[in-house]
Amino acid sequence: MTVHFIGAGPGAADLITVRGRDLVASSPVCLYAGSLVPAEMLAWCPPGARLVDTARMTLDEIVAELCAAHAAGEDVARLHSGDPSLYSALAEQLRRLDEAGVPCQVTPGVPAFAAAAAALRQELTIPGIAQSVILTRTSVVSSPMPPGEDLTTLSASRATLVLHLAVHRIEEVVRELTPRYGPTCPAAVVAWASRDRETVLRGTLADIAGRSRAAGLTRTAVIIVGRALAAGDFQDSFLYSKGRFAPDNGQPAPASGWSSVPPEAVPRGSPGGPVPPGRSAPSAPRRILLLGGSGEARQLATELAADSRYEVLYSLAGRVRDPRVPSSCRVRIGGFGGPDGLAALLRAERIDLVVDATHPFAARMQASAATAAAAVALPLVVLRRPGWHEGPGDDWRRVPTMVAAVELLEGFAPGGARSETAPRVFLTTGRGDLGLFAPLARPWFLIRCVDPPEGPLPPRHTVLLDRGPFDVDAERTLLRSHAIDVVVTKDSGGPMTAAKLTAARELGLPVVLVDRPAPSPGADLTASVEEALTRINEQNMAAPSTGL
Repeated sequence: MTVHFIGAGPGAADLITVRGRDLVASSPVCLYAGSLVPAEMLAWCPPGARLVDTARMTLDEIVAELCAAHAAGEDVARLHSGDPSLYSALAEQLRRLDEAGVPCQVTPGVPAFAAAAAALRQELTIPGIAQSVILTRTSVVSSPMPPGEDLTTLSASRATLVLHLAVHRIEEVVRELTPRYGPTCPAAVVAWASRDRETVLRGTLADIAGRSRAAGLTRTAVIIVGRALAAGDFQDSFLYSKGRFAPDNGQPAPASGWSSVPPEAVPRGSPGGPVPPGRSAPSAPRRILLLGGSGEARQLATELAADSRYEVLYSLAGRVRDPRVPSSCRVRIGGFGGPDGLAALLRAERIDLVVDATHPFAARMQASAATAAAAVALPLVVLRRPGWHEGPGDDWRRVPTMVAAVELLEGFAPGGARSETAPRVFLTTGRGDLGLFAPLARPWFLIRCVDPPEGPLPPRHTVLLDRGPFDVDAERTLLRSHAIDVVVTKDSGGPMTAAKLTAARELGLPVVLVDRPAPSPGADLTASVEEALTRINEQNMAAPSTGL
């Protein structure tokens, strides 16, 4: 006969599946964990059924019961809380039963993390905020965590993180997650999800441990951490957008949101099918992958989306938590997995032209774009705004790399004299490079960035969260009020953040300016949105469709 491993759900008896309930009702033997499976569920067992509480049984004893039922010709309902695919000891039971020749089937159940999300009224994957969920736990005596699955490593992605069986160690959890997620990251604990004693706590990594201890939570709880828990201002997904539906018949368009014509059915450039001799085919809109990350990129996306000749896929790396995205075209957020992953996307989306309008310091993305476009034989237009130029009265110290800026600050003294006075530094290099300045113990730093920093910081610092554009009066006041001695920034160019350079000149402050990386070899460079539009239109007129 058959052993049915059945997911009993998170606790409420009516959250078992209909299939699971029917299997319980038809099995003369039922094994269950008495501390986790509700008594109401056992009422579905047939009259006279043998009920075995496994709470204090060893694996050998449990397998012996299952084999004995099989030998007696009896089906077994083996109830596991939640879903058997997570932390259920299913694998070791299946291995032994397979060796014994006992047939087994598995029926899924509602997992605890899903019940916890329901209690929070929370989607764990929010468009543009979080599209990955990591299910994990912490080490226990019975099963240590494998190498590479510690919380410090897993938190590097900053995906929505769900921890089972860990609330008794919540202080340790908070300590390991805070460097990556930040103390203000939303966090929640849900205990006894779906049961009468359900407890829901919301907070941040800074206070969730205290809230849990005050509530007396030590077991049967799920911890959830991630930006999705407090996301309110986010872009709607493409799932129900108007772009998915063809205006003529109201039928769903392909999930990609592009043309409704199957790509394998019609050659590129001929959306209506074969063209009679002597007649020209109407041109299909050319598909553009626009790599964003700059103000010029958003402006360019808006211009292209208004032109019926083009269909635009706007892509962001996702490093900014609340990115500014154009509302006029399709948007994707996240990495590609290197040049090979980007090339695969270009083929899958049948892209005709790549436009790189990333931030001037996004060197890795720029190199990937050049490599992928070359691999797929696509034209690449690069929009890179000009860098800043030194003028009369400026005191700029240009350095080739961020490491060179750190080395310069190590010996910097206010006023140019060698003294023991610690310099006060206005650091506006973005949060990605802040770790390089962490070893500098002497200077005091005013760090300005868009999102809270992650990772190590200099021991003496203040963080200012702000986003441009900035004006000269405000920048001058900021530098004066913090008694800044030197400004350290990247040569990003453009007007959004140039005011600090003017303010530094007016106050007679030196500026350490990090040079931007060199463009990829062979890049078709443009310096403005207008110039990029001209080049894109030229490519559209001159280049044949790729036929990918």
